[in-house]
Amino acid sequence: MRAASFIINKLMWAWLIIFGLLAYAVPRPFLWLHNWVTYLLGAVILVMSLTLTMPALGNVFRRPRALIAGFVIKWITVPLAGLAAAHLVYASQPLLAAGTILDGSTPAGVSSNLFTYIGHGSVALAVSLTFIHTVLSPLLTPAFTAAWASKYVPVSFVSLLIQMVELVLVPVALGLAIRYGVGEARIRKAEPVLPMISAILLYAIELGLISPANAVIAKNLHWIPVVTVTTTCLILVNLAVAYGLARLLRTTERQARAIMFDTGVYNSGLGAVLAATNFGAFAALPALMNATMNLIVGAILASILQNDPTARDEDESADTAAAAARTAP
Repeated sequence: MRAASFIINKLMWAWLIIFGLLAYAVPRPFLWLHNWVTYLLGAVILVMSLTLTMPALGNVFRRPRALIAGFVIKWITVPLAGLAAAHLVYASQPLLAAGTILDGSTPAGVSSNLFTYIGHGSVALAVSLTFIHTVLSPLLTPAFTAAWASKYVPVSFVSLLIQMVELVLVPVALGLAIRYGVGEARIRKAEPVLPMISAILLYAIELGLISPANAVIAKNLHWIPVVTVTTTCLILVNLAVAYGLARLLRTTERQARAIMFDTGVYNSGLGAVLAATNFGAFAALPALMNATMNLIVGAILASILQNDPTARDEDESADTAAAAARTAP
C-alpha cells in the first residue's frame, strides 16, 4: 500500500507532466474521456467529502476567528491575483484571461489539506476552510467569473451556477450521506485508498481535457512558457500574501500555515473543467498548468516547513496547556 501511495500520490506532479505530454502527443486514444470529465470531477469531490467529519469541523467553528480570516483572505487574494494576471499578461489572449480569472475563483483544493498536514499547520482549520469554500463556491465562482471575465468572453452566471451545483454541492451531499449511512468505521478503513482514487481520477481528467485541445495548443505553443511562469508567480504571491495577512490578523503559526496552503493551492481540476466547458479547451490551459505547479510548489514548501520547529513547539505548548486544563481542580 505504501509503495502504491508513493507512486500514485507522492509523484503526482510527475504523472501530471507525463500524462499531459502524452495527451498532447498522442491524443486519439484519450478523446473518449472528454465526455466524462464532469462526472470524473464530481467523483473526485465525492471522494473528498467522504473524509469530512463533523467533530473536526465543529472544533473550528467554536473558535471562528481564524476561519473567518482564512475565508476572507482566500476570496480576496486569489481572485484579485487572477484578475491582475489576466489584465497584465493575457490582455491579447481573451481565452487565457477568462480561464485564469475562472481558475482564481475556484475553491481550495484537497491537496491544501495534505500540505497543511505535512507542514505542521492546523489540519482541522484547513479541512473546515475547504468545506466552506466548496459549499459556497456555487455562488462565489460564478459571481467572480461573471463580474470580471465577461470583459473577455461571454459569461453566463446561471449556467455556471447550475454547473457548480451539479459538480460540487451534489457530490459533497452524496459523500456526506455515504459516510454517515455506511458508517464512519467502514469509511475510515477505506481512507488510505481514497487519495489514490482521487489522483487516478485527476489523471483521467487531465487526459480528457488536453487530448481534444491538441490542435489549439499546437497553434499557441509559444504561450506555454508564459503560462508556466505566470502560474508559478501567482502561486508564490498567493502563498506569501495569505501567510503575511494571516499573521497580521494575529492567527497562530499553525493557523497561518493552514490559511497559506488553503489560499495558494486551489481546485484547478474544477477550474479546468469549467473553463473547457464554458470557454473552450485553450482556456483550460492556465488551470491545467496550475494543477501541476501548485503540487510542485506546495510539496516543496510543505517539506521545508516540516523541518521548521516553530509550529511543532506550538503543538507542544498547546498539548501542555490542554493537559493542565484537564488536571486543574
